[in-house]
Amino acid sequence: MSTEKHAAPNVAQVKFEHNVSSSSRSFAGALGILNNAIGKCQDNTIVALTENDYEQLVVLLGELMDVVRDDEDHLLAPLMQFVFGLIENYERKNIPELAKLG
Repeated sequence: MSTEKHAAPNVAQVKFEHNVSSSSRSFAGALGILNNAIGKCQDNTIVALTENDYEQLVVLLGELMDVVRDDEDHLLAPLMQFVFGLIENYERKNIPELAKLG
């Protein structure tokens, strides 16, 4: 179970745990957040993320990092990388001063 709290106002939380049964529920919750963030167009193109989408993805990334840690072979590692990429794209476009720090 995660040891750190990641909070943002009005953001859905996904609790990741280290057992198979809870991992599948956690994975489904994470996919639900991603679907809400990027699945908004009928033609399946990715639309610009809103600030709320960004905040939810930041919280989701924190939860994923608590579980995956440095294990590149972890089942959720690709999901973590995908979320990280979405966050980076948002920051490059909307928060250039943050992108310069990274």
